[in-house]
Amino acid sequence: MPAYNEEGSIEGAVNDVQVCVLDQLASSELVAVNDGSRDRTAELLDRLAAADTRIRVIHQPNGGHGAALLTGLEAARGERVLLIDSDRQIPLESFPRLWDALENGRQAAFGVRSVRHDPRLRLWLTRLVRASLRTLFGVRLTDANVPFKLVPRQLWLEARRHIPDGTLAPSIFLAVFAARRGVDIAEIDVPHRERATGVSIRRWRLIRFCWRAFRQLLAFRRSLPA
Repeated sequence: MPAYNEEGSIEGAVNDVQVCVLDQLASSELVAVNDGSRDRTAELLDRLAAADTRIRVIHQPNGGHGAALLTGLEAARGERVLLIDSDRQIPLESFPRLWDALENGRQAAFGVRSVRHDPRLRLWLTRLVRASLRTLFGVRLTDANVPFKLVPRQLWLEARRHIPDGTLAPSIFLAVFAARRGVDIAEIDVPHRERATGVSIRRWRLIRFCWRAFRQLLAFRRSLPA
């Protein structure tokens, strides 16, 4: 769980994980990565971790969502890893459906935000990403960048060899790697709600971010075996 300036939602986000994941699965843990927050996010996370040994907190200088996600994935120790955000836009009550998919033989499970409560620009960019992945990689993924994926950690370790440090959207790269490998992915509709607190990337920064991420995707394509 990457977190940056989420003091308004972080306690609720961690509680969601405790109730919907940690309390349901023995030996599970939450790895929360504080990405150089300038508000009380770090303090709140440390307090939550002190009260629950199943929570590990990693503090790092601000490097962006991708860097925080990579840090969390590197630190993960479980047989399966769940990628989630700290903004609570996807309710964790949907987690059992992803877990059951893997228990019933699927190899990975991705949420799909069929109805999204995001600004119009983000919706348009999602459609652009979907089309770009079909063109560049020949894969069909409905919601490749969804921050709600459950995968075997071994799959992540294999993908990591092709995902360099500094990757802006490692979640997309992981999804593409899995699809190109022929992994049996369950795509599961999940609810999505408006962001209640915090601030997402502003319009022009988001466009610049996407352009840089697209250039990284081109390099990623060259790194994958035919």
